[in-house]
Amino acid sequence: MSLRKITFATVLCLASAGFIACNSHTAGELEEEIASNAAVRTFSLSANTKLMYGLDSVYFSIDLIKGIIFNADSLPFETKITKLVPVVTTPDGASVIEFNVKQSNGTDTVYNYLTNSTDSIDFTNPVRLRVVSKDGRNERNYTVTVNVHKVKSDSLMWGDNSRTLLPTSLSAPDRQRTVRSGDTFYCLTASGSQYCMASHSGNFAGLNGAVMNLADWESKSVIFPFMPVVESLAATDDAIYILDTAGHLYRSADGGVSWQNTGLVWKHIYGGYADKVLGAANSDGRWTIQTYPDGSQQSMPESMPVSGTSIPVYYEFPMAADPQMLIVGGRIADGSLTSATWGYDGASWMKISKRDLPVALADVSVVPYFTVSGKTWAPVSRATLVAMGGVDSKGNRTDSVYISDDYGFNWRKAKDNMKLPGYLGKFSGAQAYVMSSTYYVADIAPKIARPSESWECPFIYLFGGIDEQGVMRNVVWRGVINSMTFRPIE
Repeated sequence: MSLRKITFATVLCLASAGFIACNSHTAGELEEEIASNAAVRTFSLSANTKLMYGLDSVYFSIDLIKGIIFNADSLPFETKITKLVPVVTTPDGASVIEFNVKQSNGTDTVYNYLTNSTDSIDFTNPVRLRVVSKDGRNERNYTVTVNVHKVKSDSLMWGDNSRTLLPTSLSAPDRQRTVRSGDTFYCLTASGSQYCMASHSGNFAGLNGAVMNLADWESKSVIFPFMPVVESLAATDDAIYILDTAGHLYRSADGGVSWQNTGLVWKHIYGGYADKVLGAANSDGRWTIQTYPDGSQQSMPESMPVSGTSIPVYYEFPMAADPQMLIVGGRIADGSLTSATWGYDGASWMKISKRDLPVALADVSVVPYFTVSGKTWAPVSRATLVAMGGVDSKGNRTDSVYISDDYGFNWRKAKDNMKLPGYLGKFSGAQAYVMSSTYYVADIAPKIARPSESWECPFIYLFGGIDEQGVMRNVVWRGVINSMTFRPIE
């Protein structure tokens, strides 16, 4: 998983243009068709930092044919729009510019914009804007709508209807592990002594936010010439690896069809780094970190976990020449749990977290994603590591969420908007990946200012895991920051 790729998706998904003259490109031919001197050239809202930063930058589209004015990119959830001050311009001036607001008692209140341009107006419901040309010969009515998001834009949402079963041909799998090798995902499931390997190359996210299509995965039965530990499955750029119950390390370069014994005996696989795989070995009580196929070996750093670590996360650190790999949590040699984050730079390991997870956990799910913040119309997104679930020192599975926005150096408990819903349950050992769904949206109306016709929206996919009763979850959950699904403005 790559923080760099996810950050790029964020730019595509959240970037919004600053305020420009709305529909200035329609001020010629189109205005002549509908009496140009009764046309609205621009519409905006006056700045009000007490209400929201960037309010005067909200982009309003103007459909001169249908007579509608609206903000395609809605204001943040629960923004108060009862006292907004509009700013209106026309091409050649006007003799009348007035807003007609219908009150709850059925009466109308009329605001004369030309004499009182600073009057605040209640836009809770659509408001009628009447414009009369400067010479009084032409008149045009518009409906002005100020849209506000109906859900919290910065919340991480896991829709109960946004889940699918694991990709497998087995009817009742009881073990699973999903890994990524290069551009291909492998989901290994087992039921007793039966095994299935499902694979998918490329993006498995559905278009326009559709759930993952299981028919896109290729599933085939796998016969192991040994007894595999399904949960140990790991991947490098060019192969997948697994341990047998005696700790022998096996390699497959054909998606699990055939397996070769590497001759190494490990206790745990940390994961792959480029074309090599790293693991923990113990010989006569001495712990070492070994790599394959280069055959390197180094002593285990003190307090480094030897099992139960998260699936590794990969990123490019600005001050490092080589890509970095990190793991979170796990069990150290004496059996106790750790809350630390460890990093690998291609040559050596070191503890990188200054402020560890608030709780020591094993089998925690970690994924590079983002958080959204800022009291503004165009919120700021930040690349963020998200840690979910896991097993605590008492053996209890959790539904806690922790975040780090500095490559795992410092962790903190997530705010309420990032918490997991109750129906997702407590879990451990799930694998999290990010895939972007391409959204395509046809223009709302002709001749309006340019809303994006397509954009990339990143979703978190959470494969499997073990629930509170110790049973494998035969499900893939899908989550997304709400604002990622909102249509951006170019």
